[in-house]
Amino acid sequence: MRLLLAAGASHDADLEKALIDAPSLDIVGNERPDAQAMVLTAADAAAAAGIPCAVFTSAVAGTAGLSTLQAKQGSSVSVLAPALHRSPHGLLRASLDTGRIGSPRFLRWTRWAPAGPEDLAGSLIDELAAVLDLMGRPAVSAYAAGQAVGADGPDYVTAILTFERGLTAVLDVGAAAAGGRPFDRAMLIGANGSIHADGRASAAQRLGDSESTPLDLDGPFAGHIRAVEAFTRGESLDPALAAQSAAVQDAVLASMASGRAEAIAAPGN
Repeated sequence: MRLLLAAGASHDADLEKALIDAPSLDIVGNERPDAQAMVLTAADAAAAAGIPCAVFTSAVAGTAGLSTLQAKQGSSVSVLAPALHRSPHGLLRASLDTGRIGSPRFLRWTRWAPAGPEDLAGSLIDELAAVLDLMGRPAVSAYAAGQAVGADGPDYVTAILTFERGLTAVLDVGAAAAGGRPFDRAMLIGANGSIHADGRASAAQRLGDSESTPLDLDGPFAGHIRAVEAFTRGESLDPALAAQSAAVQDAVLASMASGRAEAIAAPGN
């Protein structure tokens, strides 16, 4: 599928280059508008010309600020969540699907990337989509604290999510210190074992009762490339998962402001 890229003023040049250089993607053009409205105009123009467009955007209507890649083909819009396509999620998802570690009990999830305060909510909801998918059930409460790592306002958050029957997920998401490159780390403990993935290591480890198995990891932008590849196959973020992620994000941001645990409303309430 032929694709046009459109990036706003705050686009990531390294990510843009990774998408253009990906042999699996056929990039036919690259627009660089200066404002968000112009990004969407470029996407509309591409759609009118019959060229699907992958857009770097900081907000997608109806998903409370989901900051991922938005893709347009004709009148349809797909929301692509790179966190669901990066190696930590794929490795953990495969372990759950094959029953190698049993059902999830505890998840630790880390994602650091260059970002500012205005990017925090969007980055958070993308990671929440991956966390909720792995836990396999809605979260019921959130307790969170924010920090200012590279800006005047909070650009980093640590959150504890609780689920029914005491299941727990802890995630820290936000700005990488001193403009560092993206970093992912995950640990999932299941009923029968655990899996550990570190973005700065050459492999992940799956731990069971009788073995420790190394698992290969991939590069920092592989998730974005796979997300665009998914768009070419007609795939996008499930609307129900997007709605759940938005509800959890609202509770996390409310907890940052209130300093106490916040109940998570069911989507649509």
